[in-house]
Amino acid sequence: MRCTQYLTKAKWTYLAIGIITFCFAICAKSLFTVTADTALSALPTDRTKFTASTGELYEWSDVKIGAGGFVTGIVIHPQTADIVYARTDAGGLFAWNPANMSWKQLLRGDNLPEKVSYNIESVAIAPSDPDIVYIATGAYTKQGNQLNPGTLLKSSDRGNTWQILNLKLPMGGNEPWRWTGERLAVDPNNSNVVYFGSRLNGLWRSLDGGQQWSQIDSSIVPVGESHSETDKLAGVTYVVFDPSSGTVDGKTKVIYTGVSGKGIYRTTDAGTTWQLLTKGPESNLVPQQGVVNTKGELITTFYKEEKDPSGAVWKFNQAGWQDITPEPGKNYSPVAVDPNKPDTIFVVTYPMSPTSIYRSDDGGKNWVTLNNTLDKLSWWPDWSFWTISGGIAISPFHPGEVWLTNGIGVWKTEDGYSNQVKWSATVNGIEETVTFDAISTPKGANLITAIADFDGFRHESLDTFPLRSHGGGFSTTTSLAYSSGDPNFLVSVGASHHDLQAMRAGFSRDNGKTWQNFTSIEKGTHPKDLVFGNIAVSATDSQNIVWQPTNSKPPYFTKDGGTSWKKVNFFEQNNLSSNIHTHLWNRQQALAADSTKEGTFYLYHYEKGLLLRTDNGGETWQIVNQTLPKGVWDGVNVKSVPARAGEVWLSFKEQGLYRSSNFGQDFIKLPMVEEAQALGFGKSAVNSSDSTVFIQGKVNGNSGVFRSTDLGKNWVQIAEYPKGYFGKVRVVSGDMNVFGRVFVGTGGNGFIYGQINN
Repeated sequence: MRCTQYLTKAKWTYLAIGIITFCFAICAKSLFTVTADTALSALPTDRTKFTASTGELYEWSDVKIGAGGFVTGIVIHPQTADIVYARTDAGGLFAWNPANMSWKQLLRGDNLPEKVSYNIESVAIAPSDPDIVYIATGAYTKQGNQLNPGTLLKSSDRGNTWQILNLKLPMGGNEPWRWTGERLAVDPNNSNVVYFGSRLNGLWRSLDGGQQWSQIDSSIVPVGESHSETDKLAGVTYVVFDPSSGTVDGKTKVIYTGVSGKGIYRTTDAGTTWQLLTKGPESNLVPQQGVVNTKGELITTFYKEEKDPSGAVWKFNQAGWQDITPEPGKNYSPVAVDPNKPDTIFVVTYPMSPTSIYRSDDGGKNWVTLNNTLDKLSWWPDWSFWTISGGIAISPFHPGEVWLTNGIGVWKTEDGYSNQVKWSATVNGIEETVTFDAISTPKGANLITAIADFDGFRHESLDTFPLRSHGGGFSTTTSLAYSSGDPNFLVSVGASHHDLQAMRAGFSRDNGKTWQNFTSIEKGTHPKDLVFGNIAVSATDSQNIVWQPTNSKPPYFTKDGGTSWKKVNFFEQNNLSSNIHTHLWNRQQALAADSTKEGTFYLYHYEKGLLLRTDNGGETWQIVNQTLPKGVWDGVNVKSVPARAGEVWLSFKEQGLYRSSNFGQDFIKLPMVEEAQALGFGKSAVNSSDSTVFIQGKVNGNSGVFRSTDLGKNWVQIAEYPKGYFGKVRVVSGDMNVFGRVFVGTGGNGFIYGQINN
């Protein structure tokens, strides 16, 4: 997904160097010039309301985390002040609102004619019309061996509504090279002329505002070459216009486009003919980003290889090519020129570091290395500036205002002209984490979360950014659980998916305020197969823990709190595969502890549709049911109902919702529930002893988020799209302390919560 999928070795090299050689200067100020620890509660919260059939008004809001994903690009309108769009690799498209200093998600269930991908390949504004914006969406160019067409969209009202365009080409918004320049570009002199540089199919053009498209012949502008580091193609990486070049037939004359492994191509007759610009950079370089200043000069950046970081920065003008690389031995990607100072150029390396942002005030003849200080969120790691780089942009209206994006979010400075630059995290409204799990503990934390990349949080408040993550490092946490008999005792499993030896898996005795690793990890005796996956702890004995690891390995159990682990041999002894949890990114929750009975755990085996149970803490297991749906391997949830012995439920996505009241011996399929994508339980209603059930799925033909206060006999829809989110829901968890409140975990927009607000 994410900031962690490509060139990770280079990033970790940067990180190691940074730890040794660089002392991060962290300002005491916070986001938006207020103090981080005292004023974040004042930040505005974007809420969406939904009236349930009961008459209850449900209000949906983001759980504040603060970005946390790769913001791959940023564009600023050149003619109208404060129009800024930020694209992400997994979280959608955001627009900046200067009035309340926050970002707004522009892809919602109420403003699109159909669901599209939240993985944004490119975004483009129309310089001559501030209301027009185009985006290209799509995660991966291929799905298996099949091409996977993406979607082009157009808005004529700044993203309030969208129309789908008819060009369907494979997109790679979550693939390598997603940090290159904008593949979409609109003619500054004619908003009907739109170009799109594709990854696999070359350069395309529309002359009627995106309604009809034609390909520029690949013999004229090639499709691009592959690269040794990845099988994912970069193709045509950017398209930029020269507004100062004049027009022919109402269209801008000069346009540049970068082609991977082929070089830079230019047209001087508004796209009728194209020529390769020779006698310049090596053709084996991958053009990254390009920009044209008001003099009509092209400045473009290049990437070579991770192992041979001999990228470059070049300028092209009437005199031809000039190599203006700030420092050799590095790859370069983000580039921007000041709209009011054509000789002021900013470039950033790929990946970036605090010592690799450069500015030239004389057109590239001389460069200064910016001295950067960070005004980051409290929980952001110290390596927040040692990560992959996205885009950089300069405001035409606010001198010195520069925006920068990277693998953790968006940064802004008002000091772009200074050599001492203070970058502030500017992410209010952007939530871009991938969720794995969430729990709410009775009389404890309302919400404790597990997410990809950044571990997760104990949320002291839902509407302010957390101060710290669980471990404070770079870790993916895949599962959380608490002991029903002692809700202050929590367990979690996680690790760095770059280095599985860097584990953060263990327990908390104080409701998630502090954590310590299992003793087996600390002593180096931990089983090598025991990583990621799901974990559960006995209702009555916090020393008794069962762990179902990922990668189709068998489960383990401990009765000494994780000092030693024993492998469950049931699968080998019964000639049954241990293919229960397939891989890290599978959000399957196949394991649960009974909420009341000592030493009782449940385990779902998807290949055979089996429910297994142990009544002695994991030592022996038995198959208690063989009638459950089989083959559902991605996203099944096994959940025990709080305070009800033997009550275990399973959600099977499109195959519905199942309930057992006798420790898994017998199941009934709840008749009204047609789909159950995710399942959770929360606080009982007044005068009821039954936990509230929450699902995201389909009930009686209606899709959305539903609530039942009578264990599934009746359901109330409480949202269609929670806060407009229409993507894949990975987690549902009710609040054990507030009736009706529910948390919904997404695949790229963090957590959303809904609560009754009548």
